[in-house]
Amino acid sequence: MELLRKLTIKTAGFDVSAVKAAIGDNKTADLLKIAGITTEARPGQTDKGEFVKFGGTFRAVNLQTGETFESATAIFPNFIAESLAAALAQSQEVEFGILIGAKANATSVTGYEYTVRPLVEAKVSDKLGALIAAAGLDAPVALPAPAAQAPAAEAPAKPAKARK
Repeated sequence: MELLRKLTIKTAGFDVSAVKAAIGDNKTADLLKIAGITTEARPGQTDKGEFVKFGGTFRAVNLQTGETFESATAIFPNFIAESLAAALAQSQEVEFGILIGAKANATSVTGYEYTVRPLVEAKVSDKLGALIAAAGLDAPVALPAPAAQAPAAEAPAKPAKARK
């Protein structure tokens, strides 16, 4: 396993020529499986455009070479980053697992475009919920039925008015 300063498609082994080689004659290829827990999203910009830098814990597997990578920082293509950032705006942590692929696209500058398929549903991390379920605290407690009460006695009749 290789520790990276930041995890990107490129740092995981896929520059333009590697992506084109992976696509080959098949017109499509699976490139990376990435799983992670993201805890922060910071927008940034370079001369190549805007990006979102995620902090958390990330692991990727290069599906062409089998190499494994880990990092505390990740930058994904914008169409992936936007959905993760939106989920992170709703929670302090988001767990996700995705498969990033590429398919040939003659109209693209690079000759391909990235694809993404979720491996698990991206969801708000609920560590307390998982702990509660593991401890069996999520099931309602079975309480004994309340004892039957004796029927209420009839109310006494109103006293008659006194005569004057």
